[in-house]
Amino acid sequence: MNIPAAEKMMRFRPVLVALGCLAFLILFAKPAHAQHGDWLMGTDGLLSAQQAPEGIFYSNVWSYYHASGSNFVSLASPAPPLGTGGNGPLKLNVSGSLDEFVDQNIIGWTSPYKVLGANYGLFVDVPFAIADASGAASLEPVLSLHGSSPSLQASAGVTKGSIGDIYVEPVDFGWHFRQLDAIVSSGFFAPSGPYNSKAALNIGYGHWTGAFGLGGIAYADAARTWSLSIYTHYLLYASQLGAKYTLGDVVPFEWGAGKTLNLNNSIFQQLILGAVGYAQWQTTNNQINIASQNQTAAAVIKTLEDTRAQVYSAGPSINLLTKYGLFSLRYYEEFDAHATPSGRQLMFSVALAFG
Repeated sequence: MNIPAAEKMMRFRPVLVALGCLAFLILFAKPAHAQHGDWLMGTDGLLSAQQAPEGIFYSNVWSYYHASGSNFVSLASPAPPLGTGGNGPLKLNVSGSLDEFVDQNIIGWTSPYKVLGANYGLFVDVPFAIADASGAASLEPVLSLHGSSPSLQASAGVTKGSIGDIYVEPVDFGWHFRQLDAIVSSGFFAPSGPYNSKAALNIGYGHWTGAFGLGGIAYADAARTWSLSIYTHYLLYASQLGAKYTLGDVVPFEWGAGKTLNLNNSIFQQLILGAVGYAQWQTTNNQINIASQNQTAAAVIKTLEDTRAQVYSAGPSINLLTKYGLFSLRYYEEFDAHATPSGRQLMFSVALAFG
């Protein structure tokens, strides 16, 4: 039987619309961006809420992150499967693999000037990254209609490396009491890393981001050898460059609990042993400015808007304070992730003070 071309187009129009929505899903999920967003969680470690000592400082933070499996994208919608006319749910589970190396270069200044009793400081963080991604973490989606529900198929991997999005923190206030340190900060991420809205893998994030931070360290004893640190931020994303969506706000949260051992050595001065962790929650819905043309497209868009990501992690950490600088090694194992990858991360940092 010969079917007119116009009728063929009408039959396949829902498929084409859904394909566009699914393509947007991959761009929205941004699985090639390690660490679930702009803020590279785990950066601060055991004493995350401690302001740097007075003077100029430089910190180099190196990290390796790996995630793999089927948790890069997870979508469930009440819409019927495409092309089947059935009543079952639309399900999408996409596999992928991601390896990313990030080298952060942080340079700042903590001044002797006081504002409401707090030392004023500022810093800038310039990251460089190399990412290797495959599967859903790297490619535009290919929709397959075989079976009872659509699925995405992956092909070759992608590797890219460049400067990332630069973070500037012009507001950093630190209070220092006998058994308590507190910090309030504000900064922004500039879209300095290369970004192409049509590319499967980007090092840059393609949007401006505002960040507001609040944290503190409580010491259980007067000698400040037992510490509990928490540092939380609130991130507000601007609209995506070259795309019709805006990500929902997120709250990255870091904690550390440690015990300080004084080594009484002219070179090796202190050893801090403890546990660290981080979590991130999405607090507002995503905004997608795409007009839906049928119920299937509307259901996919509604699900994407309402889906909120979260992830948790924990691991061991060790800090060594020497006459040459502060060295830190820490490991994070992620768990209980939703709508975002779950992986593991190894971080090493060196902090130098210049008086």
